[in-house]
Amino acid sequence: MALHPQTGRPHGHHRDESEPLAEATAQDAGRHPSPGCTEAPCPIQGLGSRAARRPQRGIVSTSSSRVPRPGALMPATRSCSRFIHCRGQPSRTHVNSKRPKRSRIQRCHTLVPDWTHEKRMGSSVKEGLRSELSHLDQVADLLEEEEAARPPVASLEGLLLEGDKQPNPGQGPFFYIGGTNGASIISNYCESKGWQRTQDSRCEDYKLKWCEIKCRDNYCSFREGQQLLFQLPNNKLLTTKIGLLSALREHARTLSKAKLLPSTQAKVLKMEEFFPETYRLDIRDERQNFFTLFDETQIWICKPTASNQGKGIFLIRTQEEVAALQAKTQSIEDDPIYCKMPFRAPQARVVQRYVQNPLLLDGKKFDVRSYLLIACAMPYMVFFGHGYARLTLSLYDPNSSDLSGHLTNQFIQKKNPLYMLLKESTVWSMEHLNRYINDKFRKTKGLPRDWVFTTFTKQMQQIMAHCFLAVKSKLECKLGYFDLIGCDFLIDENFKVWLLEMNSNPALHTNCEVLKEVIPGVVMETLDLAIETCQKSLYSQKMLPLLSQRRFVLLYNGETTDQWTRMGGLRTFSRPPPAAPGPLLCASRRSRPLVSGCAPEAEPEVSLCPGQSASSRDPAEEPSPGTPEEEREEE
Repeated sequence: MALHPQTGRPHGHHRDESEPLAEATAQDAGRHPSPGCTEAPCPIQGLGSRAARRPQRGIVSTSSSRVPRPGALMPATRSCSRFIHCRGQPSRTHVNSKRPKRSRIQRCHTLVPDWTHEKRMGSSVKEGLRSELSHLDQVADLLEEEEAARPPVASLEGLLLEGDKQPNPGQGPFFYIGGTNGASIISNYCESKGWQRTQDSRCEDYKLKWCEIKCRDNYCSFREGQQLLFQLPNNKLLTTKIGLLSALREHARTLSKAKLLPSTQAKVLKMEEFFPETYRLDIRDERQNFFTLFDETQIWICKPTASNQGKGIFLIRTQEEVAALQAKTQSIEDDPIYCKMPFRAPQARVVQRYVQNPLLLDGKKFDVRSYLLIACAMPYMVFFGHGYARLTLSLYDPNSSDLSGHLTNQFIQKKNPLYMLLKESTVWSMEHLNRYINDKFRKTKGLPRDWVFTTFTKQMQQIMAHCFLAVKSKLECKLGYFDLIGCDFLIDENFKVWLLEMNSNPALHTNCEVLKEVIPGVVMETLDLAIETCQKSLYSQKMLPLLSQRRFVLLYNGETTDQWTRMGGLRTFSRPPPAAPGPLLCASRRSRPLVSGCAPEAEPEVSLCPGQSASSRDPAEEPSPGTPEEEREEE
């Protein structure tokens, strides 16, 4: 027998060796009961030293009683239970038993002492009880050690917080930031998770790599499903002028064919409804069409295909300017060096019809920066995010040759000598813009209340979804790729919404109060969504709901739209997995291939679009090998 101490303590705590008390337990089948004690049957017999180390299935309860002080009145017999959790396969007796099922918590009746015979229990009996109690304590110790050694079950919250423990210096996990655009925000985010920044651009053992300029080596060494890499390798299909123009044209042709299908009855966005008329100057037929239709009643704007910050942009108003442009493009085409090495030629350009009647805010031109977030590429999880409004410092004059009155980006506005004094007026929050339009135009233009957050937001989302579906089947996808694209929209005086362009690596500076409120939230939610969607994809978990989704709005859920190949309930890559799991996504890899040749798919209030072949890329869209494809958009 084993006895409980006089002072109560929680079940499962070990007996202190200094306590002169013992606890009751089950006796071996071969052990003789002590005089004055009665024995009740126990389902687990013969618990010896070997059996104590063998895991058993079920929960065993032992009874115990209190030992009275010498000379004290004899108390009534009381029984208290201590439950020991054991694991293991059931014994053959239990498996073959025909008895009805019983609770997994079984009462193990043990020897109950008869206190009237306590004096007849010699010291040898007490020593036997203490020995048996010590034996049971050893069993409990083994079970607790086994429970502590068992690895915890992986959960989403644990995966998202995986990097929060502070590692030893120099041991990672690591992150790399190439450039200064948003570097402080990204660095603070990663360091809050316990990650360490590395300055080695060739480091391959990283959790996150965020680079301003894409490098081929980054994608060659990327470990799919184990790392996060900012920017899709061929996002130029959206973020260059020629790439976006070609994608929208091809998508329009596809949609016109899809109209013939009886199942396609949804409303279709037409390219000319949201994208200004545009021509490519690197294609002779398009160039001649532009030169033929030009007249001096219209203003056109000429842009390089892959530049930001307003570099290389100029306006075309007169026939003399058109003639000069025509002569320049013809001389480049006739140059024998250009014929042999076309990638050494000046960057390809487009000409676009200038929107001459923009909506003005206090007489100043403005546009709206919003965000297209591709948080996960397998499956696609695409989001829309609000940004801010960008205004010029000078009043709008369509006849002015000063670009600072036509281009709203901060790089151009900084050239104004009054910029440092008036820079806060060049950026408005979306709430400020909404209030202004409610006050100035709601009644006169018959607009619904909060037009910015209702009609305008819906139109931006539809246009973004349309552009994404135009290139979806061509984008290079791997689990761990993610991208944040800046989309610039213009509103004309008739409140028609135009998409001007889409930019890779959008500006993440915070040099004014509005940007300090907007940009950090955009960056941190981008990283949160990229981590969560990647983890859920890896472990074949349902994407929705997303714990990290706050202000971004889901535009496209590839989990429910795309077609996946499932094998044994798990999704697998069509290409072989890497040799070893990496630091970001440890545990078994589970991913999935995207089925090629997908049927036409729906976009929000837009028609369906069939899959497109990556081989249909325009050669003119390809950048020069070994050179940066886009420059960083800055301020």
